[in-house]
Parts: sequence; structure tokens; C-alpha cells
Amino acid sequence: MVSSNEFMPQPESDLTKIYLGHVISPLSSTAYLDYMRGALVVNSQGKIVDVAPWAEIQHKYIGEGHRTDENHKADENHINDSSFQIVDLGQRLILPGLVDLHLHLPQVSQTGRSGEHLLAWLNKYIFPAEARFSDTNHARKIATWFFDELAANGTTLAVVFTTIHKDATDAAFEVALQKGSRVIMGKVMMDANSPEALTEDTETSLRESEELANKWHGQGDGLLLYAFTPRFGVTSTADLLAGVGRLFAKHPGTYVHTHLSEAKEEIQFVSTQFPKARSYLDVYKSFGIIGKRTVFAHAIHLDDQDIKTVADSHSSLAHCPSSNFFLKSGVFLYAKICAAGCLFGLGSDVAAGPSMSLFNVMKDANYMQPDFWIEPPELLYRATLGGAKAAHLDHLIGSLAVGKEADFIVVDASRKSGIVDNILSQPTDEILSSLVFLGDDRLIEATYVRGRCIFHI
Repeated sequence: MVSSNEFMPQPESDLTKIYLGHVISPLSSTAYLDYMRGALVVNSQGKIVDVAPWAEIQHKYIGEGHRTDENHKADENHINDSSFQIVDLGQRLILPGLVDLHLHLPQVSQTGRSGEHLLAWLNKYIFPAEARFSDTNHARKIATWFFDELAANGTTLAVVFTTIHKDATDAAFEVALQKGSRVIMGKVMMDANSPEALTEDTETSLRESEELANKWHGQGDGLLLYAFTPRFGVTSTADLLAGVGRLFAKHPGTYVHTHLSEAKEEIQFVSTQFPKARSYLDVYKSFGIIGKRTVFAHAIHLDDQDIKTVADSHSSLAHCPSSNFFLKSGVFLYAKICAAGCLFGLGSDVAAGPSMSLFNVMKDANYMQPDFWIEPPELLYRATLGGAKAAHLDHLIGSLAVGKEADFIVVDASRKSGIVDNILSQPTDEILSSLVFLGDDRLIEATYVRGRCIFHI
């Protein structure tokens, strides 16, 4: 049997691995799979082939009377007759990887820049930082830092803004591919109302975005996906948004990722640019930028008709409570959006969000609701399976289920001060409460994407 401190990266092999630990995985927003002494069986292709209590797995794959510290041939009906390795994690938690539906790669160096509302904050801190990405060496350095930070925080899928720079975005995809990250990402598109260094020619923006989509969408055997990324209505002309709509329709399987109704001054600005639109969302709808695989970040200030449109179109929302709190943008209509059946998950929105840890974001999602309590299982769901559903990837990731890809994290809640030392032996509801209200990156011991360890301590 592999000792608990040897569960980190192994050389590529044909081994099927059985990870033993406390397996927790959302089934819905209120229910979760819970095996205190559970086992996750992952084949050499990074697929989950079984998940069950260890006693069942031991009986199925090893048989009665066999020692568990030796390798055995597995039942070919289950593990294709390949050898396997047991990785005993003790009481540590095995959870689905976390899904971050909205954050900005170039802003990772700008966290904690306070004192302004959205538009002023962008002009003072963010746009100057993004302009530096004209230097591809700088862009690659920040991208390397960014993807390392994602993995260290247990994030196994991120929906990411880069900058307007094609070469910098190309470099970001190269880094993600090298590190084995799973990402939905695209070059930012801005052709109006932005600093000169960040303002593009409309046709150039559209052409370069399509070239990047053609090159990167589906690479890494599907780990890398492309999102056409107009920054928001403020920095977009009608010609740009119309072009995005055409590209989105032309390239099936790609995404659109943009901001929607984050701040009141932003909404007012957009209403003067597009005076015929009923609402901010209606601007995007009029250009065909709505529907399955469209991710709208923030979406705080929506009326009832907008919420119905989001639900009916199967568009998705990225709820970014930490960012909304930090910039004092407003409060997400959590209960109303849930009741409408909208698809949504959580986004850290670094750097307006001050942390990449989705545990911090889960906490803030509850704290931001003045009259509505969000239970820990629901918060974990939004950061895992709910986020995967919003990305329309829940057939592959988001929960620990047979047939899905093995995106998972190893968590030790006792590693953080302020959490009781014996938390891992407590009832699961108490463990989840400690995770979502007290957790941060210190809890993450290892992060796996498609069965490959991309981070370990």
C-alpha cells in the first residue's frame, strides 16, 4: 500500500489507482454522497471507474483474505485487468475539484487594490496592469504564476479573461497545456471607451480571436476550450458585438464570456451606448450573444424579465460575491435566481475578488445575503457540480461519479488554525461547515485533473 505522503505525482504508467479517504461529492444542492471510509478508483486514462465504501471496493477488486499492502490483478470487468495501486489518505477528504466560473489572469498581481468603484478601479489599477501584457515574456511569467495559484487553491476548471493581446493569450494557453490545467479562456476584445494601449481595431480583434479559437479550442484532448471574450458593453461597439455573435454561431462548442450588470454606473453607460435596448442583457441578446455556453459574470442588477431570459436561454451566471463585496457593487439576487432555475456557479473574480480560494468565495456568498442563509452543502454544490452544470460540462466533471473524468482534490481541514484538530472525525455536516466558513488554500494537499496530479504540498 502506498503511504499517505506518497499520493502525489507518479510517473505516467498503466496503473489503476484506488484512493482511500473520506469521499464527499454533491448529488444536488441539498444532498451529497458521503463515504467516511470510501474509495475512488481511477484508471490510467484519468477516468473514474468506481466510487464506493472501501469495504465494497476491497471485496470487488482484491477479494477476501488478501493483504491490502500488495499489488493484485484487478477484475478485468472493472479495471481492464491492469495492475493497481492503493493510495491511503487516512481521514483526509476526497472532494470534486473546484470550478471557478470567472476570473482575470492578468489581474493576479493586482489583488488588494482598494478604494474605488468599478470603472474608476479599472482605470486606476487594472488597465495599466493589462497594458504590460504587450510584453509576451511578462505575460508568460504571470500566466505561470496564475496557473500555479489556481492549482494550489484546488481549482480544476477556470473560466478566464486574458487581455487584448493575441501573443499573450497564446502564451497563456501554452502554459495551461504544459501544466495540465483545465480552462475555458479567451482573448479580451475591446474596441471602444478604453485606454489607447488597450483599444483594438474591430476587425483585428475579431480575426485574432477566431485564429486563437481555431488553434486552441479542444486542445489537450479537450482540457482547453475557447471563449470569445468581449470585456463588457462599455468597451464594445455594435460592430464588435455583432461579430462576436457571428463567431459564436460559426464555431460550435465554443463559449462567450463577458460581464453583465455588475455596477450601476456601468449599466447607465451601456444604456447611453445602446439606447434602443430594453436592458443590458437585451444588448447581448440582440447580437446573438446568449444561450448555452454563454457565461455572464456578476449579473447583480437584473429585473424579472432578464432573469427569465437567462433561465429560458440556458445561459449561465458567474456569481462573484467577494468581488461584489470588495467593490461595493451590489447584492446578487440569489434566492430569486435559484427559484427561476437559472444555471449559476461561483467566481473568484480575481483581482476585484481578493483571493483565488473558492472556500473564501463560498463564505462570502453566504455573508453577502442579508436575509437569506445558504447552507454549506449548497455552497459546496455551487463551487463544484453547480459550476460544472453552468459550464455545460457536468457530464465530464463536477462530481465523483463513474464515467466522469477524475478531477478531484485532497483536503485536510485540520491544517488551518481556527479549525478544531479533530475536525476530520466529526460528522460530515460539521466538516463542510468548517470548510466553507473557515477554509482557504491551506486546506488543499493535492489537486488532480483527469487523474494527473498538478499540485501537491
